[in-house]
Amino acid sequence: MIEYDLSQTEMNELNSKNILIVRIGAVGDVLMATPLVSAIRRAYPDSHIGFLTSHYAMPLLQYNKEIDALYSIKYRKLPFWLSREKQRLTNEMRKKKWDVIFLLESNPIFASLIKKFNAEAVYGFKGETNGYLTDSIPFLPDSHVISNFLKLGSLLGKDFGEFPMKLSWNDAAAEKVKTILNKLPYSYPRIAIHAGFGPSGKRGRKAIGVRSWPIDRFKETIVRLNKETGASFILTGTAEEFTTNESITKGLKFPLLNLAGQTTIPELGDLLKEMDMLISIDSSPAHIAAAVGTPLIVLWGPSIEAKMKPMSLNSPVVIINKNLPCSPCYETPRKDSCRNNICMKEIHVEEVVEAAIKLLKT
Repeated sequence: MIEYDLSQTEMNELNSKNILIVRIGAVGDVLMATPLVSAIRRAYPDSHIGFLTSHYAMPLLQYNKEIDALYSIKYRKLPFWLSREKQRLTNEMRKKKWDVIFLLESNPIFASLIKKFNAEAVYGFKGETNGYLTDSIPFLPDSHVISNFLKLGSLLGKDFGEFPMKLSWNDAAAEKVKTILNKLPYSYPRIAIHAGFGPSGKRGRKAIGVRSWPIDRFKETIVRLNKETGASFILTGTAEEFTTNESITKGLKFPLLNLAGQTTIPELGDLLKEMDMLISIDSSPAHIAAAVGTPLIVLWGPSIEAKMKPMSLNSPVVIINKNLPCSPCYETPRKDSCRNNICMKEIHVEEVVEAAIKLLKT
C-alpha cells in the first residue's frame, strides 16, 4: 500500500465544500437539524454551508453564524410547473454548484425539487426518495431524529459526536425581552407555560389538538405552583392562541403575562432562556427551551418519544408520558380518527406540580 501526505491545497479542497442542508418543516423539526450544521462546521470549517427551509422557520436560523446562506420556500406543496418561486430558486441553486446536498425530508416532492439543483451528490434516508439520492442510509426508527441526522452527516467521511441544538438572536431581541421581563417581579421562580392548542382546522373548525392538555388543568397547575413556590408566569403561543391563554389566566391575581403572538422566534428563545422552567405540551417551544438550556417539563401524548422528544446536553428535560396502549399514534391513521386524547387526559395536575417543584430544587 502506498502512503502519501495530502498537500495543503488538497486539504483545503476537502474543507471547502459547498454543502446545502434541506429541512423544510415546522420550527421544532428545523431546530433539530441545527446539530448537523454545527457538526459539519466543526469538521469542515472552511466549507460554505447553505440551508433551505420553510418560510415560517426562517427566523429560527437567521442569526445562526454557522450558516452562510439561507433560502426558503413559502408555498411548499405547489407543483414545480406552477411555482415561480421554485423555478427561481432552482435557477439560483444551479449557479451555486453544490458539492453535497443533505435531504432531511422523506417526501418525494422535495426530492424531485432538489434533484433539479444539479448537485454533485445528494444524501438522504432510504425510502420513497431513493431514486433521487446518490447515497443513503436507513433511518433508525428507535433512534432520535438528531442522531439520525448526525449519522447521515458521516457520509462526508467523518463520524460526528453529539452536538446541541442551536438558536441565536440579536441585541434588539434581547432588549425587547428585557423590557418584557421588567413587567414581572424579579423573584424566583419565573415559569413559562405553553398550552399550545394550535390553529383552527379545515374550514375554520377547531382542531381536536391530540397533543393538547385540558385548559382547566393548566390553570390549576399555575395556581398550585404560585401557592407553593410564589412563582410568576408567562404564557407563550401564537396569536391564535391568545384567547386560549386568556381563558387560562382569567381571574388570577398574581403576576403573569400572556405573550401569545407577541414574540418572534429569536425573541422567544431569549425569553425562555431567562425562565427558570418551561411546562409545555409537545410543541416547538419545548425544543426551543431545550436548545437554550431551560429546564423543561413536557406533557407527552401521541408522538414517538424516542424519536421526537426535546434533547438538551446541558439542562434537565422531564417527559411525562403515560405510555398507553394506543400511543404513540402520531404517524398512524389512529391520530386522524382520535376524538378523545386519553394519552394526555391521563396526565394529572398533581404529577405535573410534583415534577415542577422537584425540578426547581435541582
